[in-house]
Amino acid sequence: MKEEHFAALDLGSNSFHLVTARVIDRHLQPLLGFKQKVHLANGLNPKQKLNKDAMQRGLDALVLCAQRLEGFLPEHVHVVATHTLREAKNVDVFIARAAELFPFTINIISGHEEARLIYKGVAQTSPYQGKRLVFDIGGGSTEVITGHEFEPDSLSSRPMGSVSYTKRFFTGGKLNEKRFKKALVAARSELEPIAAGVRKFGAERVIGTSGMIKAISKWMQLRDQSAPGQITLSQAYQCKDELLQFSQLENFDAPGVEPERKSILPAGLAILIALMEELEVDALEVHDAALREGVLYELTDRVIGHQDVRQRTVDAMAARYRIDNEHAGTVAKTAVFMLDQVAKRWELDAPEWLQRLAWAARLHEVGLHINSSGIQSHSGYIVEHADMPGFSEEEQLLLAVLVRHFRKNIKLSRFPVLHSFEGHDIHRLLALLRLAVLFNTDRQPAQLLQRMRVKNDVLLLYLTPEGWANPMLISDLAAEVKQQQKLGIQLLLVGADAALKA
Repeated sequence: MKEEHFAALDLGSNSFHLVTARVIDRHLQPLLGFKQKVHLANGLNPKQKLNKDAMQRGLDALVLCAQRLEGFLPEHVHVVATHTLREAKNVDVFIARAAELFPFTINIISGHEEARLIYKGVAQTSPYQGKRLVFDIGGGSTEVITGHEFEPDSLSSRPMGSVSYTKRFFTGGKLNEKRFKKALVAARSELEPIAAGVRKFGAERVIGTSGMIKAISKWMQLRDQSAPGQITLSQAYQCKDELLQFSQLENFDAPGVEPERKSILPAGLAILIALMEELEVDALEVHDAALREGVLYELTDRVIGHQDVRQRTVDAMAARYRIDNEHAGTVAKTAVFMLDQVAKRWELDAPEWLQRLAWAARLHEVGLHINSSGIQSHSGYIVEHADMPGFSEEEQLLLAVLVRHFRKNIKLSRFPVLHSFEGHDIHRLLALLRLAVLFNTDRQPAQLLQRMRVKNDVLLLYLTPEGWANPMLISDLAAEVKQQQKLGIQLLLVGADAALKA
């Protein structure tokens, strides 16, 4: 097994990018870079559904990636999906089919999370540590980030990309001033809500990432015999003028730009000019690293450096919403104690399950910030809609489901479909969270649970003498039986002839 090897796979709107690396003396050494064109965004119809051809291109690319990832530990591979899969209404079909061909979990990430990881990729691979403005033109979205040293200051993902704008403004390869201006105006309109803040930030260095920006830079370099790795606004205007001398893109030759990239070049150039105009950028540097490198560094931070940004996110939320850390910590400790005893039988022994349960326990009372009445609903809402760096969309939804149902009536019909997690695993985590909360209802330090055993989906609870002497606990456990049954779990008290029954 490649125990010291790590991999990041970016399922983008235009291409799938795989990068692998190994760790030597706590530093990453790149090993393999693999890119496969998929043009997913081209296959997104007006109803926001991926067509069969685009879906098949994506699946074929995953098969090639799986071959290159053979022998990698699952916990050393992180796969993220961005704009097109984020928007596709039939993404569940794609993920289900992918699971048959590709042995790693696909994590759909939000635009904010994508932007954060792009910045991380740049910050970790750039010697400059001052105030940065970073933007990345993708196939379906463009990310704009400001930051200082290793920390982002603002994150934004705008719904404009080289593939989506090609479909919208340059269908059939048609070129003219009117089409280009429409694309430019649309892009500037998308940037308007964030432009003032970005300009006020006063970046000392502007960095452009993504294949589109690199392609435009290469075109300018060969066209002008200029220095590589830089783009000026005046150069961009000159390229636009040259491009618009043609009415059909097929008649235009862009030196250094591969044919597949050329088809989306006008849209990419319009977005680039809009960025530079609206954000008042005269020149930018082109940088190789982007999302996949950010994912890779994040992954190795988790596994080797034990610096999980998700833990920092949970800690920050606990502080922001003034959670009772002593009580939340006690509930988390109880939940982890329970999981330790059933993890192997329930196949929840991967460290990630313990983390997720503990995080849900830490955040289960976040809804008190709104109102104590209906706290579980408020907690679920906050966790679902908060900006939570480090969490994939489905992982965040999982936490929201858990905290939304930590007490009161369980309504399975309100559970979202989560493609990254099995239903019975979610039910079992929720069962443990509810019991951990129940055993700490009175917020007293008494030890009420001695141990727990599991036989299939029968949970056997062994109480301490203090537990047996607590009539409120016995009553609450009796009431909990019906709720646990909804999760497919039978709850039994062992000893004192006290088997709980519905």
